[in-house]
Amino acid sequence: MRKFITSIAVIAMAAAMMTGCGSADKKTTTAASTKAEVQTEAKTEAKTEKATEKATEAKTEAKSEAASSEAASEEASSEAESASAAN
Repeated sequence: MRKFITSIAVIAMAAAMMTGCGSADKKTTTAASTKAEVQTEAKTEAKTEKATEKATEAKTEAKSEAASSEAASEEASSEAESASAAN
């Protein structure tokens, strides 16, 4: 009888310890990690958008500089032609 009561007590303690390892902790951890992931994704997206905007601005500036230098070259060429035609 004493062994029977001891084994029931051991089983009851083991069951109580197992219920303490439930999903309540995981939900808290999951919510915190999900929040952290969302914040990290938002920061990453913001950095990516800024980098993309800078790259786009750099390309636009390079194109406009190339177009202005082309226009200046054509203008200089036409002025040289008109000057030589006038002579």
